[in-house]
Amino acid sequence: MAAQTFLIVRSDDFVVLAVRWSGFEIRDQGPSALPRLVAADGPATLTVGLPPQAILEQTTVSGFHTAGLVHSDSRLAGSGELEFTVPEGTVIEVSAAGILGALADGRARLGTATGLEMPWGLDVVPLARTQGADVVAEHPDRPVVAPRTGTVGLWSTVLRASDAVPGDAGLEILPASASDSGILAGGLFKRPPLEGWRDIIRTSSHAFSRPRVTRLELSALGGSLSAAARWPSDSWTHEMVLGRDQKVDVAAQGTLWPFGFPAVYQDFTSREFLPVHNPQALGCVAGLLRRRTLVVTRPLLTGTRAPAFPFDEVEILGREFPLSSTVEPDDPHLFLPGGPLDPVRFPVRCRSGDTDIEFDLPLVFVSDTLPAPSPGVLAQWQPHSTARIPGTRIDMVGAEGRPGDILEVHTLTFSGAGTGTGTRAEVATFDAVLPALRSLLPGSEHERPRTLRYASGLRTLAGPPEDAERRAAVPDVPFLFDAPSGVPVSFTGNADRSGGLVAPRFKADGVSRELGPVPTGVLPGAPDLEAALHEAFGGATLFGFPLASLIDTAVQPRPGPPAIVQKRMNDALCTEMRWERLRLKAHSAFRPRATGAPPELDLLAGCAPAATGPPGALEPVTTCTLKSFALALPRPPMAPILKLSFDAVTFTRSAGRPPDVTVEGLKIEFEGALKLLRELQTRLESLIGVRGATSSVSTSGVTVGYEVGIPKAAAGMFVLQNVTGRVRVTVPFVEKPVSVALGFAGRDHPFALTVSAFGGGGYAEVEMAGTDEPRVEISLEFGAMVALDFVVAKAEVHALGGVRFQRRPDGRVELEAFIRIGGSVDLLGLITVSVELRVSLTYLDDPPRLFGRATLVIELDLTLYSETVTVDSGTFELIGGSAPARRTRDLTVAERDASGFEAWQRYRKAFAP
Repeated sequence: MAAQTFLIVRSDDFVVLAVRWSGFEIRDQGPSALPRLVAADGPATLTVGLPPQAILEQTTVSGFHTAGLVHSDSRLAGSGELEFTVPEGTVIEVSAAGILGALADGRARLGTATGLEMPWGLDVVPLARTQGADVVAEHPDRPVVAPRTGTVGLWSTVLRASDAVPGDAGLEILPASASDSGILAGGLFKRPPLEGWRDIIRTSSHAFSRPRVTRLELSALGGSLSAAARWPSDSWTHEMVLGRDQKVDVAAQGTLWPFGFPAVYQDFTSREFLPVHNPQALGCVAGLLRRRTLVVTRPLLTGTRAPAFPFDEVEILGREFPLSSTVEPDDPHLFLPGGPLDPVRFPVRCRSGDTDIEFDLPLVFVSDTLPAPSPGVLAQWQPHSTARIPGTRIDMVGAEGRPGDILEVHTLTFSGAGTGTGTRAEVATFDAVLPALRSLLPGSEHERPRTLRYASGLRTLAGPPEDAERRAAVPDVPFLFDAPSGVPVSFTGNADRSGGLVAPRFKADGVSRELGPVPTGVLPGAPDLEAALHEAFGGATLFGFPLASLIDTAVQPRPGPPAIVQKRMNDALCTEMRWERLRLKAHSAFRPRATGAPPELDLLAGCAPAATGPPGALEPVTTCTLKSFALALPRPPMAPILKLSFDAVTFTRSAGRPPDVTVEGLKIEFEGALKLLRELQTRLESLIGVRGATSSVSTSGVTVGYEVGIPKAAAGMFVLQNVTGRVRVTVPFVEKPVSVALGFAGRDHPFALTVSAFGGGGYAEVEMAGTDEPRVEISLEFGAMVALDFVVAKAEVHALGGVRFQRRPDGRVELEAFIRIGGSVDLLGLITVSVELRVSLTYLDDPPRLFGRATLVIELDLTLYSETVTVDSGTFELIGGSAPARRTRDLTVAERDASGFEAWQRYRKAFAP
């Protein structure tokens, strides 16, 4: 038969209990005429049901300002039960006094089937703290009345251990289950105490130790509890009187992620009289005031530098941070203080070497029970994980302080990484300005910060930062630009800043420790350096030629990109671009010299001691030298007709002085058809060595040149007078190639020319500019025309000739030459004699000369007689190089030809006087 439940109600001292028993027999009435219960064989149980022992109330963080009623949401706990085991043979009178007395006589022991919900949301079982002790109840069986006043005391039962001492019940409780109320903050109130903590209390009680209880009293109006627990990462203290919470303190130990500051999250609730500011009256309520605080127990962390964390120490500037007015966390073991919409920003100081930076950053509280934040909390934090700082130079590697390690950092985006024993802070990405590029290249392109990240090879380094082996393992390129396209570095529009002769242009995808921003694909070790150079340096030029095509990749050590860094000199920062002993090879019209060292480029844009100012002062200096090279026209594979060789061309720029270009060891070589001009070449070279160079500077470039006067020179049979010879090298600052021009006189101002008895003029101009189509204009023209009128006879004589050098569409430069000599005589209209000599010329190179066979046509027209005589004039020759020795009868060469001589004799007999 199921046990029946009986209700015991005693109004005098407010006893309200539900009772049921098991293992008892009902016996006859005793002296009191009430039935008796007798414990049969074996242990009998007496179970007492209690009304709810706890009341849940909302909390607040301050007093109230309201014209209405102050009302908090509250809930009752569930009813509880105490199961007592009674020894065999125990006799209990079935009355309130009999049952209460039996429970408190010291023989009834509390059983394990007991369950109480106190505090609210925790179902607990009271247990004796000492092994072997029992839990007993202590209470009066009859109402307690004050002797003088007659006041009846409220009935309550005290649970204690059988070995308890005064002031300590000697108990502990074991939470069997836990649940939260689901009451949300709103209006004047916040969430109730222990929200989010109850399951932590239950779990820790089973995993570590049970909460100690020094007081546990139960009554019809609610229970009173004094409990406390301290676990490895959490603590709990609870004071409750008559079902109402008086003081609830919970705390969790953890760290502030990602830096790892040890901290304690404290959630304190206490019942206080809180003012209610009503427009009509001032009152107060006994409300639950809740304070939530984050306390940093170790604000300074040292030895924090790691492969991807460039700071030697980190400090949080504060010890206590109130959180009462912020959003309450759902999980006090893991949360973003303030929540994702309005997170608390903690003041942080980081030191790298001698450099300090300060910033505010939200941090995540992570309990010591957890290895790291969950993905969900990280997703809340990551939008706030970037710290913005004034541009500060920071050694982002911390290993020997090489030039590329120090960057001007503007933002730091943090993350964390597991170490096996915890987490360490890392810099996921950072935004930095490259001061070397900003100094060298004008405009806003390099004023704005660029996002970089640490290379994977640096992140995986093991060992402490000061370890020499770890320092040696730092990769040459520790930083990579986050943008796939990299950072454009182009001097093509500002060649004066890169030495004038060379205009580097590339996409930097990383920052080298020694070289600064670089295209990593062209660093030594690239599998196909030739292809990598063309890909990286597209658009870059050297002396107007494609830079990638000129770099000799066959030399050792293999060439790399230029170094663009900032260095500290004489306590000042100096920007330096350096590209030394860059070995070059032939490409297009750019050629090595026939003898001597191979072509090389030396570039240094940096600082040097200032000519004026205090000792140690520096000034910017740029020097670029291109050594031991030649320019050939036309470009291979065609045979050259002009070669300009240089020992060196040097561009120099320094503070307070205009840019300057110097040309050393210029040598001009005419080949092929241009050998006719070799004497001009020789005279020009000899005068250049004596005359100084002239230079001019403008906003678009600098030009250096030589201009000399040559009074008289020969070119084959031509005699040239008043020739102005020019050599000009122009280094543009804009996107144009370096150009070299060679000229003798000009189209507008030709030199004077004579050949035999004929006069004329001419000019020669050649200009080469990198891979652009070269310009070639050479012209030598002469002639004479005479008309005579003797009344009875009229005569006209003319002689015209010329030599032109023209560049064909296929790049070849060819010579075109012609001579036309003729005349006519008209005698009284009866006799007419016409003479025309046409000569086509051909150039031969060994020895250099022009030659051709001319055809002389003589037409006789008499009144009754007409005849045409054709005479071969023989070979007409112009010898190249130096002027040939004069021969006394240059025009009688035809006489050595038999047929021509016979025709000539007939003409002389018929018409010569």
